[in-house]
Amino acid sequence: MFEKFTEKAIEVVKSAQITAIELNHEKVYPEHIVLALLDSNSSGIVKKLFTMHKINYQDLRDEIETTIHKRSSHTPSEFIVFSDDTKNIFYHALSLTKQLGAMYVTPEHILLAVLEEPKLRVPKTLIEKGFDIEKTKNMFYRILNNSSSSKKHHPESTDRRKNNYKYDYILSLFKDSKSSDIFKKAAAKITTSEYEILGTEQIIQCILEGENTQLLQTLEDFGVNAKTFSEKLAELSANPTERNEKEIIFTPNANKTLMIALETVRELGSAQIEPEHILLGLLKSKSGIAYEIFKALNVNETLLEERIIRPLEKQTNQMLTILKFAKEEAKELGTNVVGTESILLGILLEGNGVAANVLKDLGITVKDARDTIEKLLGVSGDYSERDISFSQRAKIVLEDAWRIANSKNKNKIEAHDVLLAICNIQSSLAMKTLSQLGVDVLEIRQGIKNRIG
Repeated sequence: MFEKFTEKAIEVVKSAQITAIELNHEKVYPEHIVLALLDSNSSGIVKKLFTMHKINYQDLRDEIETTIHKRSSHTPSEFIVFSDDTKNIFYHALSLTKQLGAMYVTPEHILLAVLEEPKLRVPKTLIEKGFDIEKTKNMFYRILNNSSSSKKHHPESTDRRKNNYKYDYILSLFKDSKSSDIFKKAAAKITTSEYEILGTEQIIQCILEGENTQLLQTLEDFGVNAKTFSEKLAELSANPTERNEKEIIFTPNANKTLMIALETVRELGSAQIEPEHILLGLLKSKSGIAYEIFKALNVNETLLEERIIRPLEKQTNQMLTILKFAKEEAKELGTNVVGTESILLGILLEGNGVAANVLKDLGITVKDARDTIEKLLGVSGDYSERDISFSQRAKIVLEDAWRIANSKNKNKIEAHDVLLAICNIQSSLAMKTLSQLGVDVLEIRQGIKNRIG
């Protein structure tokens, strides 16, 4: 039950248990819950509400102490259970959370659940002390509805980085990667042919003529090799599909394939661009002469993609785990868009990397982060069973993380590379979340520096 409670809500439950034990009561009753909400150590709207009505903690505690049955002396004090009424309050709080479109139970949901149980003595006691039950309930519904209101668009989805799709830019991204030789050979091909621009067919031809044994064997299993590809290319050589924009060196379809390949690299957590990523980019783009050749050779795209991606996943397990959690968190928020805030939760949930440990050292917990994100973002009703995408700002974070890892000649992106990339965008939802939890960029960077030396 309590896995859906925020840290603050769990503290209320623990405080109620401690109070019941201290007062030697038989069970944890709703009165103990109210005392926990009123506790001088608590804060927020609930505490302010009690203060506004001049309800004193000690006075209420003294009154409760005399009205609830105490346990028999032989019962060990550390064993205490929740009364049925208290359990009903927790279940009602969970129901309210779902009804109001929130992800987790907060102290506000708990108090609202208490106030909506008319048979309990607690609301009557509060009314006697001048507490306006109906006004309070209406106020809480208004506040909780506003904080969990649906948002049709993820706030990071309009944030864009200007992309330069020219030849030099793309080659600079592939420079020093395992795919650099492919582009040198492809460039050589167009200089000795009638072509003026580089298409997907030259790129794939160069991959098939290479020495990547595992990838070539995978393609061979699907009937694709240098010979079969060249034969189909000859049949399609008159096809003008990719030759309509001669002002650029890459054809539009080749450009599209390579940019998708770059996105795939980042999403898989690789720091090096390999021929496998280009093949995945081609299969995802579903465009270009090379793709038409694959179709003509009756290649099963789904199976080929699975075969190519499997060994890549083994190399980048940490990033895949983070992004898997990030997608699940986006779904919980009711959206198909993975933003920087979901990636932050993914880092915390993965839990084993340098980044997660730095955040733990700074006192950041998953539940507190979720609670803060929910208040910043709200819960949308936009989720549907379609592909989840990344917000523009999340893409920028993954791109910067790739650059950071690549600049250090690493083979894979690590969680702390992503966290450093998040630090570079202080206006992101992830950084706003961390700021509200009392953490700043300097603390994060220093924490990473201390852990990795």
